Amino acid sequence: MTQRNLFNTRDISFFAVLIALVILAFALQAARSTDGERFAQVSVGRQVVWTMPLSTPGEAGFAYSQPNVSFILRDGAVAFACSDCPDQICVRSGFLSLPGQVAVCVPNRTSLMIVGELRHGADNVDTFAH
Repeated sequence: MTQRNLFNTRDISFFAVLIALVILAFALQAARSTDGERFAQVSVGRQVVWTMPLSTPGEAGFAYSQPNVSFILRDGAVAFACSDCPDQICVRSGFLSLPGQVAVCVPNRTSLMIVGELRHGADNVDTFAH
């Protein structure tokens, strides 16, 4: 009776090529997602109230009085600095820097989103959930 190996050389080669293609796809996606200018967008309700490029040098801030929230922009990343909401989940979200990252203060209906290149006149939000 002969003993059959679980994987032969052809199987191992196939899996090696498959893993290499997956790694390549992730690397290309990561490179594509960081190309171009990135912007921080603050929305209250469905209205964008503040937009600033993340490439702004130094440190910048933005405060909005209704609702009472503020943001800090530092080293190419932005975060909720403070909020008057009870749970502070938005503040604990930390700094965002990659396109597609979002932090939301639900009680204040305020969102912070990182977007890629802005297209004037285009809505950069895909959906709103209530």
